[in-house]
Amino acid sequence: MKLRAIAALLLPIALAFSAHASPDAEATPTPGLMTKTLEFLHLKHAPRPANSTNPANVHGDIELKLALDPADLQLSNTRQVQVTVDLYNRSKKDFVHLDFPTSQRIEILTLDSTGKVINTWSEDQSFTNDPATITVNPGERVEYNASVPTRQMAAGQPYIIQVSFPNYPDLKIEQRVVPRG
Repeated sequence: MKLRAIAALLLPIALAFSAHASPDAEATPTPGLMTKTLEFLHLKHAPRPANSTNPANVHGDIELKLALDPADLQLSNTRQVQVTVDLYNRSKKDFVHLDFPTSQRIEILTLDSTGKVINTWSEDQSFTNDPATITVNPGERVEYNASVPTRQMAAGQPYIIQVSFPNYPDLKIEQRVVPRG
């Protein structure tokens, strides 16, 4: 009850401060007290810098790890490679927010030695048009698993398996693999 009374007293003051604008406010917009309060209470996300192209700068300390199973790929025994990518939030205090326009979270490309794409994982997957935001807490990780076919690979030839995140072209990891016969 006391919390509601305090909020009822402070809300009009916060609105008055956030509505007050300086003459040059249009030239350099800054968040008002109300916006800062909502961000503090995690009721509104802080805006991301529009000119930043490096997701690591936007989202804090992100580390990616990629694992392929089997690591020693033998084509005569393996029809698919299991791909596991882990996204770690190495920050001690910042949350990582990733916005996705669809239900697709990762993309996996298999490239030959010339850089030509020989397989796109998402081509035979179905996704819904449900936008979502994934939040990774400080010190936690998110893991994604998928399988990619080996049917277009040849023994002894080098290939790159590259995992990226839609909407975040700089947030990717790749691993070189040379399958055996």
